[in-house]
Amino acid sequence: MYDATILWLHILSAVAFIGPQIFFVVAVTPAMRTIEDVKVRTRAVRVMTQRFGMLGGGALVVLLITGVLNYVHAKDEIDAYQRYFITLQIKLTLVAVVVLLTILHGAIFGRRLQQLQESGAAEAEIAETRRLSMFASIATMVLSIAILFCAALLGSEWSTAGALR
Repeated sequence: MYDATILWLHILSAVAFIGPQIFFVVAVTPAMRTIEDVKVRTRAVRVMTQRFGMLGGGALVVLLITGVLNYVHAKDEIDAYQRYFITLQIKLTLVAVVVLLTILHGAIFGRRLQQLQESGAAEAEIAETRRLSMFASIATMVLSIAILFCAALLGSEWSTAGALR
């Protein structure tokens, strides 16, 4: 039951981390562009991104903790199966990049964008920071989806075919 609970928490956290990313790209961003009043749009985006940051940040922490616990549980498979080991290494590398991009997007670009907007900076400077922020956000989403694919591979018979022993 313990292993199933840890796996369930890991999956739930992945849903909480990735689902809102897709929702932001598909629904929130286009909807926000329809708000003509810049102050209202900025305030609405700030509230949504702060709440998403809390949800996404919390989910990412739970993903990392449960990921370590899942890694410990899968130790025998990691040692025995080459495909499992390689797929896990790819997944862990992608996780490291996603964590880095998440920090870059939230702590660097997000804060910079907020400071620029509050200081009344030139639209060109705001647009450049927004572009970098959106690139980090979309890259995070795409890599997060790739991580889900790696997780599906790890849970399939494909990853345990061809034992090294």
